Amino acid sequence: MELLPFVIAGISLWGTPGPNNMMLAYSGATFGVRRTLPHLLGISSGSIILLSLVLAGLGPLIDAWPTSLLIVKVVGSSWLVYIGWKMANAGAAVENRTERPMSYLSAIAFQFVNPKAITAKIALSGILFVIAESYPGAIWKALLLTPFLNALSISPWLLAGRAIRRFLSTPLRWQVFRYVTGTLTASCAIFLWT
Repeated sequence: MELLPFVIAGISLWGTPGPNNMMLAYSGATFGVRRTLPHLLGISSGSIILLSLVLAGLGPLIDAWPTSLLIVKVVGSSWLVYIGWKMANAGAAVENRTERPMSYLSAIAFQFVNPKAITAKIALSGILFVIAESYPGAIWKALLLTPFLNALSISPWLLAGRAIRRFLSTPLRWQVFRYVTGTLTASCAIFLWT
């Protein structure tokens, strides 16, 4: 019960639109659930790794070496724009034989340049530090809960992408979907600079 604020905040932060969820919806529509599972699991694994590192001292690192934040911004922006461009310019799901879903390791690595993921982990760390003042073991419990809570929060995006696949059966609908998801993913780079 002591982790309820963490659970509510985690579901809210992980389940709302952002780069991870746009890419999961796109991948679910393009490749289906089974082929996108490594991507989903990579996001969840990356979430616990990133949260652990933030809890251990990402804030002090950025304070001590401010250039590290600029590096995260540049790499993150570049990656978001590149992924968005690839999504917008991909062929239809049936034609897309050469494109592959994001791998498990790539999804883990993406968490470290994803502005929403970084911001969410910093916010969740603050909540956990407050909870830990009254419940010393809360941080360890939260870390154990994180991958499951994250997967539960982001799975609907993958399933929604898969569900709209039939709707995307015409070339025009697929093109609009590609452009919208690609543009939304690339535009998330703006959040790194605001």
